[in-house]
Amino acid sequence: MLFPQNIPLLRTLKYNIILPKIPFHLYNRNYCHSRAGEAFVPFDVLVSQRRNEARRSLLVEVAGLPSSADLHQVCSQYGAVRKMFHYATRHGNVRKEMILVEFADAESLERALQSTRSPPTERIIPVHSPFVWLSASQPASPNSKKANVSSSTNITQETVPSDEELQLQLLQSRDLSEQIQNVYECQKLTELGSRLRFFTCRQVEVALSGLFPQACILPFGSSVNSFGRVNCDLDMILELSDVTNQDSTQRLVFQAKKSRSAANPRITMQRHMEVISDILDNFVPGCSQVRKILAARVPIIKYRQDLTDMECDLSMANRSGFYMSEMLYLYGSMDKRVRPLVFAIRKWAKDRHVTSPYAGRWVTNFSLTLMVLFYLMRTSPPVIPPLQTLIKLAGDDDVRTAEGINCTFLRDLKILTASDNMQSLEDLLRGFFEFYDKFDFKERGLSIVKGDDFVKPVHSALYIQNPLERELNVSRNVTLEELERLRTEITHARYRLEEDTQHIEEHGQQPWGLLSLWGTSHKPQAHRGLNASIDWQEVFHIQEQETPPSSNKQLNVSPVHAATKSDEKVPSNGEKARNNTKFQPVERTKMLKEELIMPSDLNGLVTKLKRNVVQKNANGKKNKKQKMNKVMYKW
Repeated sequence: MLFPQNIPLLRTLKYNIILPKIPFHLYNRNYCHSRAGEAFVPFDVLVSQRRNEARRSLLVEVAGLPSSADLHQVCSQYGAVRKMFHYATRHGNVRKEMILVEFADAESLERALQSTRSPPTERIIPVHSPFVWLSASQPASPNSKKANVSSSTNITQETVPSDEELQLQLLQSRDLSEQIQNVYECQKLTELGSRLRFFTCRQVEVALSGLFPQACILPFGSSVNSFGRVNCDLDMILELSDVTNQDSTQRLVFQAKKSRSAANPRITMQRHMEVISDILDNFVPGCSQVRKILAARVPIIKYRQDLTDMECDLSMANRSGFYMSEMLYLYGSMDKRVRPLVFAIRKWAKDRHVTSPYAGRWVTNFSLTLMVLFYLMRTSPPVIPPLQTLIKLAGDDDVRTAEGINCTFLRDLKILTASDNMQSLEDLLRGFFEFYDKFDFKERGLSIVKGDDFVKPVHSALYIQNPLERELNVSRNVTLEELERLRTEITHARYRLEEDTQHIEEHGQQPWGLLSLWGTSHKPQAHRGLNASIDWQEVFHIQEQETPPSSNKQLNVSPVHAATKSDEKVPSNGEKARNNTKFQPVERTKMLKEELIMPSDLNGLVTKLKRNVVQKNANGKKNKKQKMNKVMYKW
């Protein structure tokens, strides 16, 4: 048996016996760091740390930032204050100044809440929760001692760069890779944003703790999968209790009420969610716009938390979504290039109106993230391994099951090794657009489970396999029209980047790199369909001629028609680009540019319609306005 010279004998035996199916490109270095210089933190440990921070935190509404010193003095009476975060919310015309206070231990928070009073108003419902406000201070007595808080009132204020500041920062970047990294650093979820999301979950736990002291609210989705951006929504899962981990040898058992619809668990869950939505709407401070969507495949309660300034979705049967978030968190931690690349492509898709914040037929951020991960598995060498590699390396502690779904995969990346791929972020971004510009979406589907494409099992415009529920397609909502839009924008982005490469010295203060990809389109209506700003009355009701037609019935052609007629046989730039394969990418981009933008196509359509109307009038036919109105209505 031959052994590599630079690997010890025992380590070689370990790999040969325990890890026989790891691809060769993974034998390089350990995954000891998740981001640039940061040690990898397992997902369960991270969630536990955030939940403990929420148990020690208090959210206080204050008159303004100068009140932070007074608030610190008040809170110090009950225990040591570890951190304070300041932010402001605006709901309508109402602006509120908020400070999140973290105590050193949970006992200090309990003492503070026990000393908190309810407002002296009869029309309020006295609720005990960690959401409070700071009243005006009382006149100090001569014998009272004033605490010295000048050295201990440090408060954190996090600022998010505006779009103008981000654009200026990207213009000053040295290269495209630095632009991608800057986008990630400016738009990723902040420390305060993460704390507020777990604190919002804690509020619902406290509200239900009377009947369900073991209730657990866990965030999932973009709030915890490391791909969340600033102001992203909060997805939560509610588990009333965990009866599987109880000690069955105990003699005392709680009395419980049998469900009225035990034969149908879905109906039972819907009834429970109706009660919980009423509690949120009537008793929990800050909750507004509570809406129940119980007929969905996964019933949810949507509401807005005004005091933490976020939109919330609460469900009771989506533990697999929590494990899906853990899987994405692991992939984001495998390589420091994964998250910035995902952020850059999501930003591009948002500004080009490929994705939408509303549910519908469009490509979602989740589908786009899976596309990025699939591409990183297909690079040479791969940046990240497929999911089946993590499944094969899973141990007994990694076994998870939720709603009958096997969610077992490796949780500790320290025993996994990294890739030899040394491509920059710029190379990976260009490769992404080139890869999917050539991909056969018509016949093939994507799967990050095996890291390979496959023949579509069912008819669907875009097929991306669900990594956990593998019989499902996460992009089944995408229509053929939206897929064509995605492919068109990918082609446009690919050639736009090539054009930037050839004119890199001429950029100056002109948009380049990511800024050139985002474009300047701020009209999603014109991009989504034919609802562009067109005066259809002007199209179908041509202005009357000032001079009547002569006796010889010569045609009085309008300037629009004359200009169109003279250029009628001249091929468009797009036709030249498609018919001439010898064009360089730069020339091809310039000629395809006008046809890739919807309004230019509409302008040509308008010209043709006007020409047809003028020709009908010139042939001596009667001007039937009613008929044209019907045509306009049908159009």
